Amino acid sequence: MKRLPIANFRLPIPMRLMTLVAVLILLSACGYSNKTLYNKSITTISVPIWKNKTFRRDWEFKLTEALDKDIEARTPFKLVGQGRADTVLTGEITDIQEDVLTRRFGINLPRENELTVVVNFTWRDVRTGKVLLERTRFNRGATEIPELRERVEDAEQLAVERLARAIVDQMQTDWAENAK
Repeated sequence: MKRLPIANFRLPIPMRLMTLVAVLILLSACGYSNKTLYNKSITTISVPIWKNKTFRRDWEFKLTEALDKDIEARTPFKLVGQGRADTVLTGEITDIQEDVLTRRFGINLPRENELTVVVNFTWRDVRTGKVLLERTRFNRGATEIPELRERVEDAEQLAVERLARAIVDQMQTDWAENAK
């Protein structure tokens, strides 16, 4: 079988240089950085058990445990006791809301429920006394569909985990701060 000759196609040198410059500009304009998303001056954090202003039992323990796990897994901070920490994250659960989103036709039983956990929290630098982050009425939720045999306990745990993740996300430094 006879092979066809491969065409020798090359861009002229000025065109190659323009292509290279365009690629470099595009890559540098994307805003990617390999810098950490967290404040480098902070190495340790303490998370005491949060307060619970609701009548729901043990939610403060569930949320504190979820925060501990998320901080350990996703941040460079090391969890230590309150007396040895650079910073302390304190908070309180102010409300836990359960709402019916949809009802079953004809029998008026819930088809889909939403559970929302509302908190206030403060992240303070113990060394300087400066408040690093403060949020009020901060919330996250989860849905539960009894028809699909989803349990309320699973929705509760999911809401707590989503809330912990969102709180840890809030601990990241600002883009402007990170660019320095």
